[in-house]
Amino acid sequence: MERDIETFMSDSLDFFQTFDDMKVCYDGGQSIVERALYGAAGGILSRNVVVRRKTAMSVYRLEQVADYLCTIELAAVKYAVHEDGETYDKFFGGVGAFKRNWLKQARRKRMN
Repeated sequence: MERDIETFMSDSLDFFQTFDDMKVCYDGGQSIVERALYGAAGGILSRNVVVRRKTAMSVYRLEQVADYLCTIELAAVKYAVHEDGETYDKFFGGVGAFKRNWLKQARRKRMN
C-alpha cells in the first residue's frame, strides 16, 4: 500500500510541490493504513513538509461531511449494480430503506 501511494505521489510530484504544507489526516483506525500514509508522504515529500498532529476528527467537520456523502453515494452505486452485500443491508436496512432515508436526505442537501 505504501509503495502504491509513493508511486502516485512521485507521478504527481509537481502538483504536490506547489503547496507549502501537506496535512495527512487519518483517524488511526487501521495502523497499517496510517503507517502507509505517513511513510509514503514522509518518504516522497520529506519529513519537513508533512505536518503531523494528534487531533480529533471533530476538528475537521467538512471532511467528515464529505466522507459521509461519499459513503452514501458509493452505497447507491453498489446497490444499483447489486454489489452491496450483507453489511450494507445490516447498516442501512436494505435497499428500500436506504433509498427512502439515507439517499433521499443526502441528495436533498446537494448543491447544483
